[in-house]
Amino acid sequence: MFGAWVSEMERIWKSKSMLIMYLIFILLLSANLWGGVLNGSTNLRFGEGRIELNNLNVPWYMMDRISLVLTLVVLPVIYVNQLSGEIHSGAYRLYVLRPLPRFQILLSKLLALAATTIILIGFAFIFVTAASWLLFPKADMMTLYGSSESVHGFKAILYSFNFYALYTLASLSKLMFCSVVCLFISRPFVSFVTIFMLSFLLYFKFAVNQEGLT
Repeated sequence: MFGAWVSEMERIWKSKSMLIMYLIFILLLSANLWGGVLNGSTNLRFGEGRIELNNLNVPWYMMDRISLVLTLVVLPVIYVNQLSGEIHSGAYRLYVLRPLPRFQILLSKLLALAATTIILIGFAFIFVTAASWLLFPKADMMTLYGSSESVHGFKAILYSFNFYALYTLASLSKLMFCSVVCLFISRPFVSFVTIFMLSFLLYFKFAVNQEGLT
């Protein structure tokens, strides 16, 4: 089982299409960071006001800005490519020849995608946190989102870390959702469009409608 997981990790990280996706992800992070450097302040997504960017609130702000693109596009493309893509191309037939039960093969693939998700979001946290301390003004306090409470440096970093951890759990749930869709829809483009539309509807229902309640 461990050997199958290692094999799946190697396939995911050595795939040329996946390397392109990782490059796009890094460019997306860099572009958002540079935009923050140029503007110095920004409007919050749901119209809660405008904030001045500093080294303590940039990590939270960055994930707030890119999480929608990650959830709707980047992560589903990775999942669909590795699930529906291999079913549609017939590559899965090579895997079932392994001396392992099919559920272990599928489980090793899901675990490899879960590990990839954790690595990507963990990289984003480290990359953005380091860049925020190098590129943005230094601050002693950070006001928590949706609250008047302010916290010092360590608690501000911990607050952002918890936010990324919560988003990681949401992304792993998205992986489970995508895997179910891909089992029923083997064509990558159709499965991606289905996932995109369902994700957008769920986002509109739970995120946008939440704005009207606050």
